[in-house]
Amino acid sequence: MKIAMIAFSVKGAMGQYLETLVSELRNHLDICLVVPKSFGQSIPNVRTVNFETAENKILTLKTYLNLRWAKDVWHEIISGKPDLIYIFNGEGYPWSPLFARWASKEGIPLLMTIHDPKLHPGASLWERMNGLTRRLVVPHARSVHVHSKLFIDTAKQLGAKDVEVIPHLSIADRFLKHRKNDVERNEKLALFFGRIEAYKGLDVFVRAMLYLNGRKKGIIAGPGRIPGRIVRIVKQYPQIFEVENRFIPDEEVAVLFQRASVLVLPYKQATQSSLPCIGAAFGLPVVATAIGGFLEDVPKVGGILVEPNDHKALAKAILEARVRCRPSVPEEFLPSNVGLQFYKWFIRVVEGKKKDMI
Repeated sequence: MKIAMIAFSVKGAMGQYLETLVSELRNHLDICLVVPKSFGQSIPNVRTVNFETAENKILTLKTYLNLRWAKDVWHEIISGKPDLIYIFNGEGYPWSPLFARWASKEGIPLLMTIHDPKLHPGASLWERMNGLTRRLVVPHARSVHVHSKLFIDTAKQLGAKDVEVIPHLSIADRFLKHRKNDVERNEKLALFFGRIEAYKGLDVFVRAMLYLNGRKKGIIAGPGRIPGRIVRIVKQYPQIFEVENRFIPDEEVAVLFQRASVLVLPYKQATQSSLPCIGAAFGLPVVATAIGGFLEDVPKVGGILVEPNDHKALAKAILEARVRCRPSVPEEFLPSNVGLQFYKWFIRVVEGKKKDMI
């Protein structure tokens, strides 16, 4: 089976997820991967179609508003005569309505993944625009994938006719290979890791660390803007906080997960995340808030759930995590199993198309 996989965003964990999934699916499918040049990965036995984007969102928008470039990329896609068009992410990007319409004209089934059925609080203007545009695209999909059954109804509200639930795959192996033998675990270190976003509850984490008053030390690691009031607090309490506010290479990520004694995800809103599996793969207890996809995923990796915005409950769970948790990654999250589910989904859609033609 031939499939064109389109990813409009390849930054950070999204690109890592894509690379892991494609590396698995290439064992089952003839893949044409359509990605920005910034992806920078050459996956063996996978045909790649690149297009230019820019770091600046305004310049990137100019790319996606260029109809000629969209047609050029589309002609590259259909030259491989795909059986399926699959939008891995960016279902609200400006080219998506065009590709959906052109796929319909060509009689090629369109599939897509909706990573965030609900926009995160504090979403940027770009993200809000994508949220509006995708309402023009989702109804054209033969089938839509979400990572949790909790989002089936939300996907249908966006116009999905058929919804497939496949869990978020583990990308832990890309970090586990960088483990070092000389790194010791610090039983007092609680890790807040990932791109800093308003919905991830950094302020709740900071309040929990202050409440513990030195019984645990918090490390804040990842790129993004830390609010000024939090910057002032962490500078005031260097004995409680360690900050690495930058992009963290895979090798350093592995060291962070080896050093820490608990991974803390105090999100105020969540769909799903690769972090619970990464933490559990490193033997880290996971403490997260009882929202979104965490409701399903965190208990499966042996973690603890607490109520959102409750820094005292979060602090208590952080203290008890090493005793209460038994971290492990279930087989259902392994790339081989998730990849097989994607393959079966693709087969189901293609077979359904054939029946419709009889």
